[in-house]
Amino acid sequence: MLNLLTPIQETRAYQSIFAEGKAEGEAEGKAKGEAKGEAKGKASALKRLSTRRFGSVPAWAEQRIDAATVAQLDGWLDGIFDAANVEDLIGPASS
Repeated sequence: MLNLLTPIQETRAYQSIFAEGKAEGEAEGKAKGEAKGEAKGKASALKRLSTRRFGSVPAWAEQRIDAATVAQLDGWLDGIFDAANVEDLIGPASS
C-alpha cells in the first residue's frame, strides 16, 4: 500500500527551513560569544592597568568594570592615562 502521508520533518521544505534557522542561530551564538569574550578581555586589561596606575582597585569599581559595555570599556581604556584616580576614570562610587 502506498503511504500518502509524509511526516513534516521529512519534507525538503521543513529540512531547508530547519537548516537555515540552525545556521542563523549558530552564527548569532558565535557573535554573542565573541562579543562577551572581547568585553571580558578588555575588562581584565582595564583592571590590570588601573591597578598598575592607581594601586588597589575598589570592589565597586571592579563590579562596574565587569558590567560595562565594550564601548564603555574602550572609553575608559582611552582615558586611563588622563585620570588622576579611579573615580576620575569611571565615576564615583554609587551610594
